[in-house]
Amino acid sequence: MKITKGVLITLLSITTLVSAYSQTKFTEQKAGHIYYVSVPDYMTKAVTLNDVATMQYINSAKNAYLVIIDDSKEELEMKGIKFASLKDFHDDNIKHLRTEENESVETKAIEFEVNGNKFYQSELGVNFKESDNLEVKITYLITYVETKNYYYQILCWSLSSEYKNLYADFKKIAASIRD
Repeated sequence: MKITKGVLITLLSITTLVSAYSQTKFTEQKAGHIYYVSVPDYMTKAVTLNDVATMQYINSAKNAYLVIIDDSKEELEMKGIKFASLKDFHDDNIKHLRTEENESVETKAIEFEVNGNKFYQSELGVNFKESDNLEVKITYLITYVETKNYYYQILCWSLSSEYKNLYADFKKIAASIRD
């Protein structure tokens, strides 16, 4: 079938109009032992946010950050570490963000399931005190996920002043994980 120039221009025009009115576009990315997460197209890969993360994305203009750390249950058990619940996994890991020198407030966690995976999610506001006595207020959406063989820590954060604008995208990122 021969496509005429007019048909091609019409199709391109329709595609442009549809994309102009759509919401944030997400693209599924794979990482680590092979897991998948949908990440907004406005974020780009990073490598300097966390030394142990298997996935890192950033958009410094929007102050949007994403880090995912995966822990194999088998490897944890070989080290003598076993969690009775996802809440226990949360309690063991949240202390790395909550320190005595930085004031922090955590919301009550919600627990839910998506595609058979267990989720434990809360928000954490932290006032980081810089060396020159400046305070930087950061809000995290922290999601812990338990699958059959892995635990995941999904940390999405932004300046507290910009967090509300990114909240829906952060929730979508967290709920999209699958392995």
